[in-house]
Amino acid sequence: MKLRLNPIDGFWTATPSPHAHSCRAMAARRALMAIAIMPGVAGCSFTEKVDKRKQDVGVAPVQTELSKSCAYRDTIGSLAYFEGLSPLRVRGYGLVVGLGKNGSTDCPKQLYDRLVQTLYKHHRFSSSVVGVKDITPEKMLADPDTAVVIVQGEIPPAAIVGSRIDVSVTALPGTSTKSLRGGRLYSADLETFRSNPSGVSIVGQEMGQAAGPVFNNPFTDKESATKSDPLEGIVIGGGVLSKSRRLRLVLASPSYPIARKIQDRINTQFGPGKVADAISPSFIQIHVPLEFRNEIGHFLALVKSLYLTKDSQFNGTRARELAAEIVSPTAPHALITTCFEGIGRDALPVLADLYAHPKDYVSFHAAVAGARLDDPLAYDALIHHATREQSEFRFQAIRAMGESKVGGSPAAALRKLLLDSDSRVQVAAYEALLKQNDATIQSKMVGGDNFRLDQVPEAQSGFIYAKRSTSRRIALFGKELRCSPPILYRSPEGSVTLNASSDEDDLTVMRTVVSTGETSPPYKTSFDIVKLISLLGSDPGVDQTGKPTGLGLDYGAIVRAVHALCEDHSINARFLLEQPNATELFGPPLPVTRPESEL
Repeated sequence: MKLRLNPIDGFWTATPSPHAHSCRAMAARRALMAIAIMPGVAGCSFTEKVDKRKQDVGVAPVQTELSKSCAYRDTIGSLAYFEGLSPLRVRGYGLVVGLGKNGSTDCPKQLYDRLVQTLYKHHRFSSSVVGVKDITPEKMLADPDTAVVIVQGEIPPAAIVGSRIDVSVTALPGTSTKSLRGGRLYSADLETFRSNPSGVSIVGQEMGQAAGPVFNNPFTDKESATKSDPLEGIVIGGGVLSKSRRLRLVLASPSYPIARKIQDRINTQFGPGKVADAISPSFIQIHVPLEFRNEIGHFLALVKSLYLTKDSQFNGTRARELAAEIVSPTAPHALITTCFEGIGRDALPVLADLYAHPKDYVSFHAAVAGARLDDPLAYDALIHHATREQSEFRFQAIRAMGESKVGGSPAAALRKLLLDSDSRVQVAAYEALLKQNDATIQSKMVGGDNFRLDQVPEAQSGFIYAKRSTSRRIALFGKELRCSPPILYRSPEGSVTLNASSDEDDLTVMRTVVSTGETSPPYKTSFDIVKLISLLGSDPGVDQTGKPTGLGLDYGAIVRAVHALCEDHSINARFLLEQPNATELFGPPLPVTRPESEL
């Protein structure tokens, strides 16, 4: 990895190794995100005619065959396109603490001054009073318990204030840092940046901050295709945006009357409130409604699929035309789905005839549109796909059911899927039920902001599932998950030791503070998994009897320990780490040349 000093802003520009774990993880998430916001991802095989002006702003050219589709004609998407639908890269420099002797005091002078300023800006530091250690940014940077890191992330298109993103952290090249395991990132600013041919970078506006525990890949190279590097990690959901990304519709042919008409149509669809603002004959400023903050890709597709005409007679005629077109295997099915949704309840009589269509892609996409319009009948078709092994849209149907607002049969069907023999289906059902805040999932926060521990007692088989993107969660599937002696586990960095011989009735736990080398006395605890994980992850403390209430281990250390105990069969459960799968998330690909997209 090469490091160059930027003489303009005093920041150091690093070029990471092409084999870096965090870079590959970011690339994978970028690819999935790109798929997620493609309105035509479900398949349309249309040829394209190159539009040079749109290519210059990074927008896909209009497809000549698509213009013949009734899912394109008369829509906002036929008149305008979104500007800037690319991930926005942000970067900053921060300090990871809690590394013991694995950190480093190395820090270039120019970066040192900036870090001191950033730490003072975001944190209060204690002063010298009796019984309180005087902690300052300067002393932290001089402590080998800390390490300077490069923080990087990508902000999705149209992301709004308060949105969370995963960020990668990498030890600053050229320092003597040995490992970031067990560390926690202090608040770091996330700023836009641009590199120029000379190799230096120009820093732009601040877009947010990042902080939180560092998650390292808990697996060895033999167990995972992803390389584990102790000098790299991810802060899951650690980036919080302080500014929304700009989102504008650009008219292909500037016209203030058309811009006003588009503005009014969007505001009618998503009101009350001003979602769209025609600021000029060419541009319409768009503000993502709060209810779509977790469905931005869907919101963008829906805006483009709105017909400018909001008339019942037009809606009925166009709904019948869409129904005739959707049966073609090469039709833009996802686009037709959002067009149905934009038409609204006038489309329900036509959709009802499609729910039981013999072609899976027809019944599924019709059911998704109906569910978005709160039609209870649509859920029968979604349940059919979700519960049928042979359906190519099984996982998509489960996700759609999780977005249901009607409750009742969708939630009941999702609970039944917890009994499925396929653990992937069980996980999908669990995540859908989480969206519905279903009482089947027993959830609690462990250790302040450390992670959430979920119990899914209705599940058919016993396994433990851990997330590694978006949020920190551990889910226990099945009843009475327990440890079984003999047990002997010591974490790689030595932060925790678990021990129990075959004839013991309790599990012995010892906690070591890596930064000081201090080790706690041995504590006895239950073999119950819920109690063990809660003890390990809760904030450090003891009760009135001197029994510990928490040992303060971070999320990554606990995931690593649980995984090791499962592999050793010391826990009566399998271990599953989140593995995003594009087919499961977005359905099977249909024959395509190049799908209609804004990327």
